[in-house]
Amino acid sequence: MLNSVLELDDVSTKLLAKQLKSVSLQSVVSAIEVLRRRHEVADKLRTLMNDHYLETLETPDLQGIIEANTWLFGSSYETLGAEEDSFTKIAKSLRDAVRGIDDVGLDDLDATDPSAIDGARKQADLFLARKVPHHDSMGRKIYRCIVVEIKRPGIALNYKHLQQLDGYAQLIKKHAEFGSEVMHFELILIGRKISEADTEIRSRMEGQVAKGLPGLVSDERRMKRFVLNWYTLLDNFLLTNQAMIDALTLKRESFAHSSRPELVADMQKQAA
Repeated sequence: MLNSVLELDDVSTKLLAKQLKSVSLQSVVSAIEVLRRRHEVADKLRTLMNDHYLETLETPDLQGIIEANTWLFGSSYETLGAEEDSFTKIAKSLRDAVRGIDDVGLDDLDATDPSAIDGARKQADLFLARKVPHHDSMGRKIYRCIVVEIKRPGIALNYKHLQQLDGYAQLIKKHAEFGSEVMHFELILIGRKISEADTEIRSRMEGQVAKGLPGLVSDERRMKRFVLNWYTLLDNFLLTNQAMIDALTLKRESFAHSSRPELVADMQKQAA
């Protein structure tokens, strides 16, 4: 990098000097490294979903990746923090009470081989829940309660999974402790893809398209519901950061020759 600085033309040198008056060089380097690392993780996760989705496990594979990279859900999810024990336990107990939440049928599989159902049934869906202080659009203090249900990558999301999301929402509404007016919920269902045979999820999305929130399927008072796929999240990252990616000439890398354990282990590394 030092050689690159020495090779700057006069205009670029003056611009750099101007920038360094308001921000340190270390801060510039750190910011570039954050974007570079996220760009790399996005490429590796795309490879994981393209080439290794049938073998990828929710726990510990995806759980570790998400805990190290909460920014994958968007800028507003970058600092979700550690689990809040009591909220997480109650949210998990309600989730487990949803009828058929862990059932896997042949019509759920994103595979032509029926034997894949045995492997899918041995995996557990990943469930994450966080409650963090926040401010609403009016500047009022609230608790932002984020619940994420991640279906196994070998499963294609369909109407059954949408019903499970709706069922979970109903249980939350009935739970007395979650009736506080300052608790606002975001229920997020994520999978590798939406089933090509499903029409209800896409129909619900189209009904909410005017809100401008990707994957939104329901927007009620104190509760929003989303259905997302990993490729939407990855493309949103690229679109949001495209100007900086282009300015830094960051290139898409190929990790086609990397093994699943190698990809997972690297993405689970916490940022320095």
